[in-house]
Amino acid sequence: MTGEIRALSELNPDIHAVVSRFNGGKEVIKRLLVLGLTIGAEVIVLQNYGNGPIIISVKDSRLALGRGEAKKVLVEVKG
Repeated sequence: MTGEIRALSELNPDIHAVVSRFNGGKEVIKRLLVLGLTIGAEVIVLQNYGNGPIIISVKDSRLALGRGEAKKVLVEVKG
């Protein structure tokens, strides 16, 4: 699983990953960047029940992302 590129929405809690790229239009990407999800940012999944929002930690902040937004964030899973 290490080094694998996956959508943020697919990760289980306690998984560490690095933002690799985004899939989506300008407005979605702009919103994600404003929230601190920049390319190279390390994220930790805190909560993902498989439906509803995903809670992540990024840059000393906690964010709740909708499932649709989280599907557009592609990350590289860390070991």
